[in-house]
Amino acid sequence: MLTVIIDARPDPAALAATIAPLVRGVVEGIVGGAVLVAPAADRAVEEIADAAGCRVLVASRWPEGFARAVAGAGGSGFLLVDTGLLIGPEFWPILADRLPLLQDRPAVTRPAARPGFAGMAARAAAILRETGGRAGRDRALLLPPRRAREIAAAKADPFAHPFGRDLVRLDPEVRRLP
Repeated sequence: MLTVIIDARPDPAALAATIAPLVRGVVEGIVGGAVLVAPAADRAVEEIADAAGCRVLVASRWPEGFARAVAGAGGSGFLLVDTGLLIGPEFWPILADRLPLLQDRPAVTRPAARPGFAGMAARAAAILRETGGRAGRDRALLLPPRRAREIAAAKADPFAHPFGRDLVRLDPEVRRLP
């Protein structure tokens, strides 16, 4: 089962919206637990975590919190999500089908297409990130245990880590709250 690690910022509406779609992953037996990594103790984050059955880790820097979350979790992999990112319902069946095929390769979702000039600029930035095999915070990132532990040991930001050609693209798109 996957452990979800969320870079949690004190934005209660965005955090609750990010956590809500994870329920389907739990129901389908894909998600075993969730950890919220918060930059500081925050009552709203703690209340949301308590209501959702998540654990909270306080770490001043996201890479440090990510490393501690990985060290304290088992499971078959890690799903990393940024606060304000929404996973659609089509994500879970696709992930269930693709998970056995990924083996030891990291995977990333597609960001939702946005209209207009801002959308074109975002697509251009995504192409540049993809060239270096980086996920970016506008996507959900799936890490196998070995890869997650390597990044955690280096205390690096997994969203900025260069995976190169190993990074697999998953079809479902995710979108960020406006």
